[in-house]
Amino acid sequence: MVSVCTPAPEESLDGYLRRLAEAEFWPDVSDFLTAVGVRYGRRLVEEATQAEEQLGLTAGTLARISPSFAASDPCRNWRFERHHSAPVCPECVATGAPHHQSWRHAFVTCCIEHELRLVDQCPMCQGTFLPGRGGYDSCHCGCPLDRLERTKADGAEIAISALIAGKMHPSRSCLAPALAFRTPSDIGEFIYFLASGGVESITDKQGKTPLPRTLWETRSFLKDASQLLCDWPAAFHEEVTRRLRDGGDRASSAPAQLGRWYQRLMSFNNDAYADFRQALAEVVGREFDGAYVGGVQIDPHARDWISAAEAARSLKVRAERLVDAVAQGQVPGRQDTSGFGHRHTMLHKSTVEEIRENRGRFAGKSEVRDILGISRKQYDLFAEAGGLAGCIPDAVPPLVDGAHDLVALRGFVRGIAQQAVEASATVAFSDLNLRFTTDRAGLIQVFKGIAEGRLHAVAGGTSERLADFRFVRAEIDAVLEEVRRGPGLTVQQVAQMTGWKEQCIAAWCQQGLLNHQCFEHAGRVGRLIQSADLAVFQSKFVPVASIARQIETSPRALISKLQAAGIATVGAFKEGTAWRGHLVPLSAVAQMLVANAESRNA
Repeated sequence: MVSVCTPAPEESLDGYLRRLAEAEFWPDVSDFLTAVGVRYGRRLVEEATQAEEQLGLTAGTLARISPSFAASDPCRNWRFERHHSAPVCPECVATGAPHHQSWRHAFVTCCIEHELRLVDQCPMCQGTFLPGRGGYDSCHCGCPLDRLERTKADGAEIAISALIAGKMHPSRSCLAPALAFRTPSDIGEFIYFLASGGVESITDKQGKTPLPRTLWETRSFLKDASQLLCDWPAAFHEEVTRRLRDGGDRASSAPAQLGRWYQRLMSFNNDAYADFRQALAEVVGREFDGAYVGGVQIDPHARDWISAAEAARSLKVRAERLVDAVAQGQVPGRQDTSGFGHRHTMLHKSTVEEIRENRGRFAGKSEVRDILGISRKQYDLFAEAGGLAGCIPDAVPPLVDGAHDLVALRGFVRGIAQQAVEASATVAFSDLNLRFTTDRAGLIQVFKGIAEGRLHAVAGGTSERLADFRFVRAEIDAVLEEVRRGPGLTVQQVAQMTGWKEQCIAAWCQQGLLNHQCFEHAGRVGRLIQSADLAVFQSKFVPVASIARQIETSPRALISKLQAAGIATVGAFKEGTAWRGHLVPLSAVAQMLVANAESRNA
C-alpha cells in the first residue's frame, strides 16, 4: 500500500494530487486544490515549494514528481506533458494502483503492465478527462473510472509506450536493436521528429507541428512513426529511399537531397540512434551517386577526387589557400610532384563539400549583426557580457572566414524564445542601448542576464532576429537598479513591506536607530537597508502606531499610558506641529514586566 504522503516512484503529479484529494475526502481534485489556494498547471510546477507548504507536504515531495524542461526521465519532459487530457488505465484504477507518470506523456497510448489502451473520454458525460479535474477513480461528473471499456493494445503501441517509459517488454524486440534495451532521454524529440517528418508546415519551420491533444489524435499522429520504429529496418529503408528520390537529381550531396530531414536525424547523436545512422548509410551507399554523402559512414575511396583549382572555384576561394591548407595538414588531400617540382593537389569531393558546409556554418561579425539585427555597439556590449561565448568555439574549421558558429547562434536565440513568459510591460532588444540607459555596467549585466536565461523574453513573437525580441521591463529595471545601488531595500520598499511611513523610516535612519547605507540617485541621496539590519531593528523597537492599531486606540492615548508606566518612547521627530515616529523599546517593556513580577512576588 502506497503512503498518501509519499508519491510512488513512478506516480504522476496529477495522479498523486488526485490520491491526496481522495484521502482528504474530496471527490474532485480541482475543489481540493482550490480550497488550499493551489491551481494545477505550469504555475504549480514552477512554485512547487510554495504549493508543498500550502498542502502541508514535506519539502521536495512535489518537486520530485513534477515535469521539467530538462528532465532526464523522458516521461517527465515538460515539452511532451499532456495539458489537454488525463488518460487512465481502467485496470490500474480498479486495483487502486497510482496513476503512472508515463500516462502523462503525449505519445504514450497504453498501459504496459496490463497491455490495455488508455482511455481519456468519459462514457457518461462524453467529456475528455482533464488534468487537475475529477477524482482519483472517477470523472468530474461522477462516472467511476473502473467501469471504462478495456481494449487490448497492439504490439506497436505497447512497444512505443514501453520505450518511452523505459520499461522492458517483449514487444520492444521489433524496434531497432539499440532501442530494444535502452531509452535515451531525448526519445520524445526523436519520435516527434519521425512523426512530424511527413507534415509540411506553411512556413516550413521546424518544430511547428502541434502535439496531439487526445489519445485519438496521438494514434493518428504516430501512425507513420510507429511503422518506422516497429517495422525495422524495412520501413526506415523505404523512407530514406523515398526521400532521396523525391529530393531530385540537382543536389550535389546526400544531405542536400534529403534536406532538413537529414540534418534533424543527424542531430540525434546518442548511441541509441546508431542503428538509424547505419541504416541511412546503407541506403545512401546504394541509392545515391553524388559527390558528398554527408556524415554517414561510407567508404570514402568510392568517391571521386577533384583538383584543388576546381575545388577552389566551387568554394570561391583562392586555389593557393586550399593548396597550403592541404600541405599543412589542415585539410585532407593528396599531393604529388612532377617535372621540375610542380605540385598537384587533389581533394576528395566529400572534403570539399565539408569545407563548403563549414563556410556556410561560420560567419564574421558583420553577418552575425545582420542575422541578429543589432548594431555594432550592441554587438560589442553583448559580446563583452559573454552573450556570444557559446557561439564562438575555441577552434574553427579550416578555410572559414568567420569565428561564429551560426548553428549554435540560432540555437542560442531559440533557447531564449523557448523560455518566454507572459508580461505586459516590455522592452525590445533593439532599444537596449546606451540611449536607453547611460549605465554601461548595468547594460552589460542586462545582456548577461539575457544570455544566461535569467531575464525572460515575452511570449508571442515569431521573429528569429534577436533585435525583435521583447523582454520583461520589470526584470530589466531590477537589474539596472541593483547595479546602481547594490542589493538591499530602499526606504520605499521597507514602507511597502511594513506599512510604516516613509518619513518615519528616514528619520529613524538619520537618528542611527536603523542601520543603512546611502547612495546617490537622480541627484539626491537614497538609503539602502539590508534585510539583516531591518530584522535587528524590529527585534529592538515597535512603532507606537502599530501597537495602537492592534489594540484599537490612538497613538497619543497609548503614549500617555506608556509614560504613566514609566516607559519612554524614542525615535520621535517633529513634522510641522506634530510629533511622529514614536518607537517603543522592547527592552524597556521587558524591564517593566520583570519589575512588576518581582514586586508581586515580594
